[in-house]
Amino acid sequence: MRNVVLRVSLLALLCLALGAGPASAHASLVGSDPGDGSSIATAPRMITFTFNENIGNPAFVAVRAPDGAKVAVSDVSATDATVTAIVAPSNQKGRYTATYRVVSADGHPVEGTINWTTTTGETVKQVDQPKEKSFVHRHRSHFFWGILAAAVAVGLILAPLRGRDDQSKP
Repeated sequence: MRNVVLRVSLLALLCLALGAGPASAHASLVGSDPGDGSSIATAPRMITFTFNENIGNPAFVAVRAPDGAKVAVSDVSATDATVTAIVAPSNQKGRYTATYRVVSADGHPVEGTINWTTTTGETVKQVDQPKEKSFVHRHRSHFFWGILAAAVAVGLILAPLRGRDDQSKP
């Protein structure tokens, strides 16, 4: 019994020591031009995303017009904490959606969406953009591997106890 308590205590200390590493956060969007939710007269020719930390290349930007059509995007570049992209002209009135995907300084991909509305131009039927995936949907593989690792850990902790019970029976 003493051996089991010692093993469980050492495993708990090891888990605490491994879990106490430095925290690293992913990059997050702190601003954009045009601003998220803003209302502007005409569609912009350039989009700028500003993050809280430096961003690596490549960076990806996609823009959808109010009718749901893709708007051509070129010259996407990431310099320090800023991503810029040149956007083809669009003369549609309504809500535009810009989606970005970048790599943060810690190497993890970060993605998000901003919207803005233009107040002048050709009136078209507004097409709703697809809903963003939920946190659980995006991280389902992490949950799977975490549950599997927990099951293996419990099995490794309980395995010595099972062998001990078999030996104690007459």
